[in-house]
Amino acid sequence: MLRIVTGSLIILSWSCVQALIIDRRSYMAQLLLPSLLQTLDLPSSTLSSSSTVTTDTVAEVTDKVFFDVRIARQDGSSYIRDDLPDTFENRVISARITMGLFGKQAPNHVEKFLSYVLPPKDSDVDNPFPAFGRSSFTSLSQETGLLSAGYIPSLRVSDIGGSTALTYGSRVLPASLWIDKSPTTKLSHDAKGLLTHKTLDVTPNFGITTRPEPSLDATHTIFGQVLWDDSTVSLFRDFQDIPTYAMERPAGYDDFNTGGLTTSVYNAQKDFFRGAAKSFGDTRVSKLYEGKLLRRVEVLQAGIIQ
Repeated sequence: MLRIVTGSLIILSWSCVQALIIDRRSYMAQLLLPSLLQTLDLPSSTLSSSSTVTTDTVAEVTDKVFFDVRIARQDGSSYIRDDLPDTFENRVISARITMGLFGKQAPNHVEKFLSYVLPPKDSDVDNPFPAFGRSSFTSLSQETGLLSAGYIPSLRVSDIGGSTALTYGSRVLPASLWIDKSPTTKLSHDAKGLLTHKTLDVTPNFGITTRPEPSLDATHTIFGQVLWDDSTVSLFRDFQDIPTYAMERPAGYDDFNTGGLTTSVYNAQKDFFRGAAKSFGDTRVSKLYEGKLLRRVEVLQAGIIQ
């Protein structure tokens, strides 16, 4: 509603102001989202005004799941602070990633995956089953572009009585392979956002492709795909900005943002041991730390979307 008063002053009612704000936001979204999608190399049809828009998938989706993810600050903290500059390094980032699972394409993989999304309930709250709701994203491989996820602290592969088992706290769990007995045509790692699991790995660790990488076809199996909505796109853009560990990082890099003599001594020691390992041909350090995300990325909650 508009009302004209003396002096041709136009006064807008609150409902009109709200409408203008919404129109402005819609206009800005239409203006900015294409550039964001171009950065991530995603089709513009991926997103719309809805927060649950999905893309075409490489196989039929039978189940949808979500991870609520939190990226801690560079110093490892995630509690509320108002004494730091508002920069990417000092910002705690929270987002939801939505994924579709291919239950017909890889039924055993999906069954195993879902068992960690919704683990069995137990009255013993001090001895829970392993779950993705207590997992983390650990690394981004520069070699394959694979974003490693599903790492559950304290879940170990153990040899018990001559057999392989998974141990978690006081629990001993079967360690069976995820391999599907009657696989259909195997999908190729030829796109971004594919969920994949290493063939001979009995743990729930899985990967998400960030670029086409057909070399993974020989060692991994695709069982799902990221469903690109606005929250998921934003999260993956943040992943691109998180620094990762590299054997060839400069000596002056301040891992803990402390500066001063302590950092200089630490970097000197680190460079000495890295140099010694390389000179003796020891590649274990590189394999263990190469690509490690230098900010803590944890899953706070996982669930099934009905």
